[in-house]
Amino acid sequence: MEFQNESYQVLTSLGLTTLEAKVYLALVKQGETSAKTISKASKVSQPDVYRVLTKLENRGLIERIIALPSRFKATPVEEGFALLLQRRDNQSAMLHKKATELVQSFKGNSAKTTAFQAEPAQFILVPGVHVHRIRNAVDNAQTSVLCFTTLDMFRKVRFVTEDVWKRGVKREVKFQFLIGKPHDEKVALELDPALKNNASFEIKFIRASLPCMILIDEKEIFLRTEMNLDAPVLWSNNTCIVEMIEKYFETLWRMVEEKH
Repeated sequence: MEFQNESYQVLTSLGLTTLEAKVYLALVKQGETSAKTISKASKVSQPDVYRVLTKLENRGLIERIIALPSRFKATPVEEGFALLLQRRDNQSAMLHKKATELVQSFKGNSAKTTAFQAEPAQFILVPGVHVHRIRNAVDNAQTSVLCFTTLDMFRKVRFVTEDVWKRGVKREVKFQFLIGKPHDEKVALELDPALKNNASFEIKFIRASLPCMILIDEKEIFLRTEMNLDAPVLWSNNTCIVEMIEKYFETLWRMVEEKH
């Protein structure tokens, strides 16, 4: 049942409706068969099965065999999924193009209001769904990225930002991570070879409970309000706050001898 539910989820994420996914999977399992048999196997009413079969046929996912009554069979699974993936990629490419055009249009109309730019000493609560703003800020860093974090959060963030870190060290941006951990034991971190033992990418551990906070180019900070990736993030370019955080980081960094 769990595998079946997962199959439904994959197919619906590729663009099929729930009914289409049920009928398609039933036909894949049954092989060449009639609409009546498909209806029983999928638990979808026969009138709905006929309607769905027509749609699946138009998508190239099934074949209709001329007989009395008509019989149907699914195209090979690998071909069916390839068709769905290609269609989704085409739609994504088209959406990306339209989104890019819209962004350019908005930029032309609102060039004066770029994110995190205008007024000095701002404080902005950034929704968790806009976590890409942190990625972009790190990706645009010119000199340094200083980060307080927990071990658990570092491991989560690594999966979504390691490519950004690699681009940063290529630009000779200095990355320093101060990771809080509950115990004194050694910690093994799996890092990309481009980061491991790289002079521009340093990690130190401290036995302490630390906030999740990142300071970029000594100009702006991001502070997580909760210890999860979906939580809102407080952003600020307040000079006093930035300087205070920077000095606190430097003090702790000098105190810690253990280095990854």
